[in-house]
Amino acid sequence: MSAGDANWHGVHAVMVTPFRPDLSVDWDGLRANAQFLSKSTVDVLVCLGSEGEFYALTDDERRRVCEVVVGAAAGRKPVIVGVSHSSTLAAQALAHHAATSGASAIMATPPYFVRVDDEGITLHYKAIAAAGLPVFIYNSPARVGFSLSPRQILALARASGAVGVKQAAPDLSELAELLHFGPSSGFAIIGGAEVTFWPSLCVGAHGNTATAASAFPDVFAALWVAASEGDLRTGQSLYDRLAPLRRAYVLAGGQAPVVKHLMDLVGLTGGPVRPPLRPVSSEAKRLTDEVAAVLAERRV
Repeated sequence: MSAGDANWHGVHAVMVTPFRPDLSVDWDGLRANAQFLSKSTVDVLVCLGSEGEFYALTDDERRRVCEVVVGAAAGRKPVIVGVSHSSTLAAQALAHHAATSGASAIMATPPYFVRVDDEGITLHYKAIAAAGLPVFIYNSPARVGFSLSPRQILALARASGAVGVKQAAPDLSELAELLHFGPSSGFAIIGGAEVTFWPSLCVGAHGNTATAASAFPDVFAALWVAASEGDLRTGQSLYDRLAPLRRAYVLAGGQAPVVKHLMDLVGLTGGPVRPPLRPVSSEAKRLTDEVAAVLAERRV
């Protein structure tokens, strides 16, 4: 699907990057995962995000992940490709590659590790936007080391022409502020943390990311429908049933190890994580198994 056909609302399924036991990328598994999601009830595919372990991939691997996912999606769903990098030139090169590969949009955090002021951040996003694809600002303070305030995000969007923001800051009041003061139309404000999927939609987010949607897309699609229809009881019930999964994320120190195990359980391809991430712990695995059993029996 082209960028012009997408409104970006709904469930943004964050894809993991599957690895083989020797930690090489499982390209066949990645292709099958993308094909599964492109035929599912999610609205947008996101590859090379934080839970896609982009930081543990070489730039060549990142380019091939982009090509495989876009090719497997085959225009059925829009594909947002992560191009986050501490180097503006490297991020720009990845953005141009995504454009030539047929991606629908790109997303990027501000530059990390290097100390940069507002002007430097703006120039970074302008360089990425020069590739010609719609750009999502990815505000993830836990990953980058600093947060973009709602004021900075809106100013950055005006300066760079960004079409939306993935707002992964933990304070939901900042998401509400973006919704209140943001552009009246044409700017997608997407919750960027799966753990606050339902609360973010209740605040009014135009959509939300979810890594576990890669394994159980229908559950998160149902949460989106409940929010869209104002069915608070159904939405809260679904969200509550996913509580063990959120506890597993805390134990595992992130989502990728847990969701990869979840995907293996349901017949998709997850595999191991690359260091420095650790394999999923026995307790986190138990909680994940518990959630998978409930979802598989359609009791959610």
